Amino acid sequence: MTAERLARPAARNELSEFVRYCREQASPEELGISPGPRRRTKGLRREEVATLAGVGITWYTWFEQGRDIQVSDDFLNRLVRGLRLDRAEQEHLYALAGRVARRSQAQVSELPAGLLTMINALSDPAYILDKRWDVLAFNKAASEQFPMFGEQNPNILRIVFFSDAYRKSVRDWQSTARLMFLKARHDYLTGGSDPILRGLLDEIVDAFPLAKKWWSDPEIVRIGDSRKELHSANFGWRTFHLSVLVYEDRPDIRIIVYSTG
Repeated sequence: MTAERLARPAARNELSEFVRYCREQASPEELGISPGPRRRTKGLRREEVATLAGVGITWYTWFEQGRDIQVSDDFLNRLVRGLRLDRAEQEHLYALAGRVARRSQAQVSELPAGLLTMINALSDPAYILDKRWDVLAFNKAASEQFPMFGEQNPNILRIVFFSDAYRKSVRDWQSTARLMFLKARHDYLTGGSDPILRGLLDEIVDAFPLAKKWWSDPEIVRIGDSRKELHSANFGWRTFHLSVLVYEDRPDIRIIVYSTG
């Protein structure tokens, strides 16, 4: 993807307001910019950010004004580096732009080594999720059961709702999708109303009319143990018992194990 237009005016405005906020919070001195004796602008000037991001001042001004212009991943990456945004700010920037921030190898390496050793020692499929349903790590058996894990930044919700391969590999896709959506809704409502997870849920609601009804469904479902029948090229149809494990030192992650026994 080279460049995309931000389709909705509200999305463009939210993105431009967030970038303007980051610009005003940035320290010229920390970025090697002399503030000068007559600086009245809070944080950085627009032309300074434009220079850091490698774009013209006119284009950047249009961007901050929320105009309907094309925004590339390369520009967003340069903006992240130029303003020295932290991980949370970077993820929020990408979410507002309708993109998925690339997960760095450092994020995976931050997982407890013991957990990685444990899932890799299992012969059954196992993977580690964060609260946004991103797949942070998975073992060999999981990669065989879910080939789509090999795609960049796999996310369980995206796989369930937008992967044709997954839809063909699960019995009763609609029931599975509904329960998954209700679990993710519960995570969103009880987990601090994460804007990135909300953006993904909104994307699902926009794409699937049934999800609009599910959002108002009074049934409360939280992530937990369950059963699922899945198909794979190597084993055909198998019934799995899904166990959800938590790690006391990292309440933000969950370990999902698919047992066949």
